[in-house]
Amino acid sequence: MAGLQSTALNGALLLWALWPMTVSAAPAEWVEGFEAGLTQARERQRPVFVYFDAVWCSWCQRYKRDTLETPQVRQLLAQHYVATRVDFDARPDLVKRYDVRGLPYTLILSPSGEVLNGFVGILTPKDMSDLLREFAARTEPTLAREIPDIVARSGNLDRAGFEKFRRSFLEHITHLYDPQHGTLAGRFETGATLKRPSPLTWMYLANQEPWRERARRAALVEHKRLHDPVGGGFFNFLDPSQPGGDYTESSKLLEGNAWLIAWFARVGANNAELKQAAAEGWRFLRERLWDAREGGFWQAQVADQRYYAIPPAQRRRATMPPLDHMKRADTNAQAAWALVQYARASGDRRALEYATGALDYVLATLWRDGRLYHHWRDGMLSTPDVPLDWFWVLGAGAEIELVRPEAARRQRLQEISALAANWLRHEMRTTNLELADPELMGLIAWVSQYQSLFPQIPGQSREWAIRRLHLRADTAPDDVVFGLQAWEQALKQKP
Repeated sequence: MAGLQSTALNGALLLWALWPMTVSAAPAEWVEGFEAGLTQARERQRPVFVYFDAVWCSWCQRYKRDTLETPQVRQLLAQHYVATRVDFDARPDLVKRYDVRGLPYTLILSPSGEVLNGFVGILTPKDMSDLLREFAARTEPTLAREIPDIVARSGNLDRAGFEKFRRSFLEHITHLYDPQHGTLAGRFETGATLKRPSPLTWMYLANQEPWRERARRAALVEHKRLHDPVGGGFFNFLDPSQPGGDYTESSKLLEGNAWLIAWFARVGANNAELKQAAAEGWRFLRERLWDAREGGFWQAQVADQRYYAIPPAQRRRATMPPLDHMKRADTNAQAAWALVQYARASGDRRALEYATGALDYVLATLWRDGRLYHHWRDGMLSTPDVPLDWFWVLGAGAEIELVRPEAARRQRLQEISALAANWLRHEMRTTNLELADPELMGLIAWVSQYQSLFPQIPGQSREWAIRRLHLRADTAPDDVVFGLQAWEQALKQKP
């Protein structure tokens, strides 16, 4: 993506000289909804300017204020584009389709929907204006979309094939490991920085040498970097690559907080600081993100960089940032799964009550009329039948059924598994190996272990999914972990 961005800006000065200096169009009005934007683009034969946004994202707030809402950018959008906003949390299908690796994300499509340009991050109003001028007249792509090379694929499913793939995975994270910071905070081969912590990866490595001690050290590092001692909980990430110094993305996401406390509890059995960190994170989940009235966890506490710039003593008297009042199927399932692991490591049985409550909320509210909806917001259910949601829910359900089985819950899980099985049978006949999402493939392989709980899942789906595991140069390590674990478990079960 970075290559497309830089290419897009080349030659912009020449275009600037030829472009009229005044624009009479009214400021752009944003179309809400991807399909609505594409429809208008085809009708008006204009490119689509797609902006992926999230309520909780501080960089998005800055991007809107400092670039997208400036008069020069708004007028260019109004005159030459269909400006379309997409809610990042509401459209996981588009996030996967266009490989959205961070926010804010900008995508420029031709009227027919072909990718003209796409990039993560913020442009200045001047650079954005140059970009908009260059692509305003294009109706078809002139550049190939850059896709990072595959650096490893699963190949043979025997022990030798597993060890070969695992070595590639370890080389991948070794490249990302930053010994100075003590955690995974390096750069991918593509140049992009790994910003979010990787708790699933660290839990996978926690009992393996030489990563055992690194996992404990990394937990201490991430606790100190991301913990909010005033409001509780953990920030989304700290970016050490910013030229002006470390930048903390001050949103607090449900799934990030849940997996962090599971990791801290797992590696902190003999460390008082990590035990306390896990307990404080658990308190934030139940006291801040849990909806005591309707059940389920809210998606996030919203970022507010100005609030967090206030000295701690003043923040204690100030109003905390609001919550993003969205509830997602996949992240509530992840929270349930993580809380089961936290309960095992810490012995806190209350965590199991919230774990079952989060999953039961999804099954009672987001599972309707034979469809699993991705999210709830303002009383509305949206985006049904996302495969990643099915398998996060089934994976969490299998974990909970092991410790707190319940007949009604099991029945709903089996209904979802029947839906997922129908989709799987179709995909097993048609999916291209190169396009398989490693996170989804890993979850399918993991869920397929539970044949007694989900008998509808095709018998060969675990092997099918493992064969489609791969690493690209910029694959987030956490996306691969469940696939590795499922593969290892399959080898153990062979006679």
